[in-house]
Amino acid sequence: MTVPEAKRRGGKWLIVILGSSLLMSACGLLQAQPTPTPTPKTVKSNRVVARGKIIPEFDVIKLSVSNAEDSRVNRILVKVGDRVRANQVIATLQGADRRLADLKAAQTNVKLLQARLIKAKQGDAKPGGIAAQQAVVIRLETQLPVEIKQKEAEIVSAQASLREAALTYQRRQQLFQQGAISRAEVDTAREEFETTHATLATQIASLEQTVTTLKAQIQEAKARLAELQQVRPIDVTIAQAELERAFIEVEQRRADYNDTQVRAPIPGQILRINTKVGEQVNTQLGIVDLGRTEQMFVQAEVYETDVSKVQKGQRATILSEYGGFEGEIQGVVDDVGLQIDPRTLSTGNNNPTTDENARVVNVSIRIDPDDSPIVAGLTNMQVRVTIDLQEKAG
Repeated sequence: MTVPEAKRRGGKWLIVILGSSLLMSACGLLQAQPTPTPTPKTVKSNRVVARGKIIPEFDVIKLSVSNAEDSRVNRILVKVGDRVRANQVIATLQGADRRLADLKAAQTNVKLLQARLIKAKQGDAKPGGIAAQQAVVIRLETQLPVEIKQKEAEIVSAQASLREAALTYQRRQQLFQQGAISRAEVDTAREEFETTHATLATQIASLEQTVTTLKAQIQEAKARLAELQQVRPIDVTIAQAELERAFIEVEQRRADYNDTQVRAPIPGQILRINTKVGEQVNTQLGIVDLGRTEQMFVQAEVYETDVSKVQKGQRATILSEYGGFEGEIQGVVDDVGLQIDPRTLSTGNNNPTTDENARVVNVSIRIDPDDSPIVAGLTNMQVRVTIDLQEKAG
């Protein structure tokens, strides 16, 4: 091979090598540039999932008493499962019998003071004494005209005798002057006239005395009657005040007795008995758990990030977390809480990524009437709730 040919071939290889190097550099640059990552599309969910628990309407009422730490149960009048009426006595506390006796004594005292008030309004005398005195007044008032009439008749008779005696005395004086009779006969006629005159005066005085005496007796009898019938205002006032105080005493004793009677505030069902007979009332749990199981609810804990999507009237599907009931039951959002709280329901797993400090809002879900009986006996059972954000109850 000649030198010129060798130079020509060497130049060709140089060109090939340089071209390959440039091509490889270009490929390297292309590979070094990052591949653009596609942006994922945001998918808007139309459901909210939350944990919850079954509760009766108005939740579970832990029925207790105000002075639980000082009270012991005397009797339990219900058993688990019993349905009770509002204001029905479900238990009594120790001391109930004594306080009932105090109440009855106070009520008896009221009756006694009511009778005393009636007596004060009638006066001090007994009704029989008043009637007897009224009879005395009537007798005297009736006697007065009779006595007057009798005395007046006697006066009329005396007046007639006086006129006759006067005529006799006058005639005998004339006869004596004529000498027809003796002086003794005239004196006899005069004495008769004077006697008759004195009798008339006596009869008139007797009439006046009788009238005066009877009128005085009538006045005295009426005064006595008025005294018997007299009602002293101070006696009535005192009797009324004592009666009012007795009524207050009855109310106090009734309140004391009612404190020993544990009553159901609402109609419902006894879910659990927390305090036995003879035990001190449990200050935390009360005496019994009471709930309106005719209508059951779910108290769902919705994350605060989701609660803005939940509205009253949205439909909800409820599943048992641990198989408490089969299948699904339905409900509708009844109320959305206004307060954010820590979660209280456990997730039931040991996943370390679970946020046990999550913040939630309580959402109340009314279970449909057809499904409510299914869970009436499952208070506090944990469930999973799916709220459909697009479907509302019709």
